[in-house]
Formats: sequence, structure tokens, C-alpha cells
Amino acid sequence: MGIIKKRYINVILGRYDKDVAIPYFSYKNFDGLHYLESSFNNSNNIELKYFIYNYDSFIKDKVIVFCHGIGPGHTAYLNEINELCKAGYKVITFDYKGCGASKGESLGSMNEPTRDLIDLLNHLNIKEEIILIGHSLGGYTSLNGINLRKNIHKAVIMSGFVSLYNELKFLLKLPCIAKSLCKYEKSVEPDYYGIDNLTYLKDTKDEILFIHSVDDGLVGYKSSTKLVQNLNNPNLSFLIVNNRKHNPNYTDEAVKYMNDTFATYQKLIGNKILDTDEKRIEFFKDKSIFKMTEQDKSVINTILEFIK
Repeated sequence: MGIIKKRYINVILGRYDKDVAIPYFSYKNFDGLHYLESSFNNSNNIELKYFIYNYDSFIKDKVIVFCHGIGPGHTAYLNEINELCKAGYKVITFDYKGCGASKGESLGSMNEPTRDLIDLLNHLNIKEEIILIGHSLGGYTSLNGINLRKNIHKAVIMSGFVSLYNELKFLLKLPCIAKSLCKYEKSVEPDYYGIDNLTYLKDTKDEILFIHSVDDGLVGYKSSTKLVQNLNNPNLSFLIVNNRKHNPNYTDEAVKYMNDTFATYQKLIGNKILDTDEKRIEFFKDKSIFKMTEQDKSVINTILEFIK
């Protein structure tokens, strides 16, 4: 097995748990935000956790299902979720297999979250209108979801890739390795591997908003959202920004503060200065998670206007 493929399987598709030092939001950070936690078993019999957030008053005929990006679960997105709840929506979210509060030895596949999303929707049997929103891997998952589920007609895709092969080719710059990794993906998750989103997007009547920053170094704008723009489907909307890297819904200041903070954090770890949990926890004590994740109100308002 090649070094890249081995790293992909063992690290990129590995288990995602929270770094004990990094602060994450909880519902307690948002006064009046209600929180309900429950669980179900996916179709591979893995127990997954899902969560429902809302304020006292919320819209009864619509529900948002939020799909998180790669990492240790949905709590990295509670600032976004809170903005949606403040606007009057009930938000259902979940941690993928191998992530955060859910069971599973590893994420296992980039298409496993699609399985988990479809299984969650089947489990909940939601009667209200469903709007899918996701970021990064969650954007890809949400796009797969609206493609597969004929009862869902609206989605917001933030920094999401359209094709797994295109995304791997963008990251690795090696088409042959990208093809090899896709063969592996197909072998472990054949049920959800071959989803053709570009063909779906060409003629779909579903309404989808794509949000992307042109300088995104993790999910390439030209290899994903730009391809969708070229389809010229009037049912698809776009909000394209710059200087936001992989977080187009953050303010410029939040993106800079977050990137600078984690660049320093990783450098200090690499230099063996933050060599204990206690030292790493101390590093984050004077860092503001609210400042790191400050939402751009104009982007949030675009999302809210679109899903209204």
C-alpha cells in the first residue's frame, strides 16, 4: 500500500475525537437555546448521536438538517446553528460514524456521512419541509442528500465539493493517486460511491445555494463550485467571496484570527513547547472561540433569504 493511500485510510478516514485543549461551543453558550440529544443505529448497526436545537418560538413547517465538515462532530458549527435557530428554525444535526459523540472506529469513507444522513432521515421520517445545509464534507453530503431524496428541494452548500474524484485530484495534484483512492472508496462504500452530482445539477428543478471563497485551499473553487456555475442552471444560486479561505461565512477578521491562532498552536506543538495537555489547554485560555467563528451577517442574511 502506498504511503499516500495508507495515510488517507489511517489518518484522513480515521477516528475524529475532540482535542481536549481546543474549546468548543455547547448550547449553554447561547442563552435560551434548547438542546435535545438522542441516538439511532445506522444501516451498518453503528450507534450515531443526533441533536435538535431550537428557541422557544420556531417555524413549524420547516426544519433544517445540518451536516458538519470533517472533524470531531457538529459542535464546531454551533455558532452557525445558533444563527439559524435565532432566525426561527429548528435545526437537526448529527455526528457521523467515527466522529465526536457517535460510535465507530473510524469515519471509514468520504461517503459514509451520506449513508448516515440518509439513515437519519429514514429514522426520523420528518413530515416538515426539509432544508439541507452543510459545510465542506458536509456540503458534499448535503448535495448527495438532495440528489438522492426526492422529497427534499432546497439546500445550502458551503465550501462543498461536487465530486470526490475532483476533490482528491485538487488536493493531491496526482490524478493516478486520486483514481486509486476512489477505487478504495468504492470498495468500502459501494452503495453511495457513484453519485453523479454534475449530471443531477445540470437540469435539476431543486433550489440550491452554493457559497464558496475563491481562495479556498481545501476545496478548490474552480474544481467544484465553478463547474456548477458553468452549467447555467437558473435554479442554482451562488455567493462567491474572497479572502475567506475555507470559511466563507466567517468575517475577514475571524478567518485571520482563527488561522493565526492554529498556525501558532501547531508550530508550538511541532517545537515540543506544548508537550502536555495542560500546556495546550493553557494556550487556549485567552483565545476567544466567538472571535474565531464570528459570522458574516451579510452571508447569514443571504442564507436566510434563500431558505425563507
